[in-house]
Amino acid sequence: MTVWQPMTTIHTGILILRYPRTHMAMTTRDELIQALETQRMSRVICYCTGDRKGQEVQIGGDALPILAQHLTRIGRVERLDLLIYSRGGDTLSGFAMANSLREFAGEVNVLVPFRAHSCATLMALSANNIVAGPFAQLSPIDPSITTPHGPKIEQDGIAKFIPVSVEDVANYFELARKEAGLKDEVHLASIVGHLAQRISPLALGAVYRAREQIGMLANKLLALHTSDAVANERIVRQLTRELLSHDYIISRREAKEIGMPVVDANDAEAELMWKIYEDVATEMRLGSPWNWEVEAQEAQPRPAMRAILQSSGFKHEFTSIYQIRRVTGKGSKGRAELQITPVDEGSWREV
Repeated sequence: MTVWQPMTTIHTGILILRYPRTHMAMTTRDELIQALETQRMSRVICYCTGDRKGQEVQIGGDALPILAQHLTRIGRVERLDLLIYSRGGDTLSGFAMANSLREFAGEVNVLVPFRAHSCATLMALSANNIVAGPFAQLSPIDPSITTPHGPKIEQDGIAKFIPVSVEDVANYFELARKEAGLKDEVHLASIVGHLAQRISPLALGAVYRAREQIGMLANKLLALHTSDAVANERIVRQLTRELLSHDYIISRREAKEIGMPVVDANDAEAELMWKIYEDVATEMRLGSPWNWEVEAQEAQPRPAMRAILQSSGFKHEFTSIYQIRRVTGKGSKGRAELQITPVDEGSWREV
């Protein structure tokens, strides 16, 4: 095990720890987490949902009991940091997780080395500070709604429902009002009727409810640490309505301009945060797309690690397991096909 020997510098009464880069490459992730805790004088929990192509997973309610185990093990502390990497997920689950963190610490911060999109951005709004590295990415929090009342397509004989973007619906009306100049009630009623022919009115109602709900959740999380209702409403409006695209990337510089509670990670924090992300990305193989043909050639069954929740000395992984084999299909003229049997669709386990 590497022994950390931090160099210390005193600036205006504040002790700053600096870790040599040569030591960074020699540490385990657990040691990196402990070093980050020492640097920030906090307890750190890492929550990473994978975006490996073919094995993507999102923030969900299944992680809540796992987070509870980590929080219970840590206990109540003065400062708690959540290091997060995620492309998004279920907003109500993210809201619940953010509130749970508040039950265990007077000060909660969210650390963003790289991607914290959509629901992860929503969670970050609960933080006293969003500590952002130079490569940090946040995003708008406008949701897409998938409902049985929404539009659907047939694919391989199976009906699949198409997500309806809240902003796409809103911008449809903006297009009619601003670009086409339709302002009177008759014309507006006409475009509503035309849209309702393509998308069920019940789905449109769900879209409106989702927009109102995400705004309410964001306001509640911001109110956990600030009482400036006007500033909070401005932040929520930017994140839910004014950035136009759900895929828009918000840098730490722009996040500050929006008014989000963003602070730049210092050099030591940024390096440790990035090293933790890199280690997670390597273990979860985030840069290597899942390939069934390749996996079929390996020893069976095949695991796919899809999410990690880790604190000092305590780690959980969310893993799916597949049995893959080659079979000769009856209608394939003797060609071998892959038969994929899920052994475990996905579950959390302590490692």
